[in-house]
Amino acid sequence: MATSSFRIERRETVAHFILCDSASRNALKRDFWMQFPKIVRDLDRDGEIRALILRGDGNHFSSGIDVSLLSAFVAEPGDRELGRSRANLRLMLFKMHEVFDALAKARFPAIAAVQGACLGGALDLATACDIRLATSDAYFSIQEIQMGMVADLGSLQRLPRQLPQSVVRELAYTGRRLDANRAFKLGFVNDVLASQSDLLKAAETMSEEISARSPLAIWGTKENFNRAERREIDEGLSYIAAWNAGMFMPEDVNESLGAVAEKRKPRYRNLLPIQHVFSEE
Repeated sequence: MATSSFRIERRETVAHFILCDSASRNALKRDFWMQFPKIVRDLDRDGEIRALILRGDGNHFSSGIDVSLLSAFVAEPGDRELGRSRANLRLMLFKMHEVFDALAKARFPAIAAVQGACLGGALDLATACDIRLATSDAYFSIQEIQMGMVADLGSLQRLPRQLPQSVVRELAYTGRRLDANRAFKLGFVNDVLASQSDLLKAAETMSEEISARSPLAIWGTKENFNRAERREIDEGLSYIAAWNAGMFMPEDVNESLGAVAEKRKPRYRNLLPIQHVFSEE
């Protein structure tokens, strides 16, 4: 299977999912969100694939969710009742969670091979993988905070299990880049390679080692890793979907996008003062 933004290659017991729209820095476009979970489930269903490598063509792994898709989030309800509109947004977030959950539910491990940028939704994709390899020029960012958004696709739930929480908070509050060498020292990536060719070779070598093991034993090992963390991740994803369904408003996102377009600092309004119904003030 291939589209304008990704393609699939099967090499014996290893599958490669390759983001290939380098003009957009391999942005995660509509076809990715619509088809990725089905592709993973189909690869898992036939039982022949024992490892999956996720990688990108060109200089970058992925710049994250295609900006044009944000219109679904920032659209005003119009003549739709607000409560029903927000409830639908919550359901849409649940569907997007399923995209990355497909990796956790697959019986085979997934290896992210990252070069260049891995931003926003692409970081969510990388955190959902079992193993991460990177080139020395790779960097990771919780990009959503720079867009006036709370990250809601898994980074806040999975990253604290993969990095010290103080570091996750630093990244989530500031949008700073985590470079490959620091990510390696902190244990987020398994190895740092000098070039993309070395990266691919390392990913293929590791996937071949995994493929040489009993697929039943690999499945059982992965299930036991996942079981220990599944409940907390599911609860966290449910909470963030409820939070963003209720608190996500387009004003700050539009201000963020406008500031980028106009090359200025964004100007956000302060929070409202806390007022209690029974306050004596």
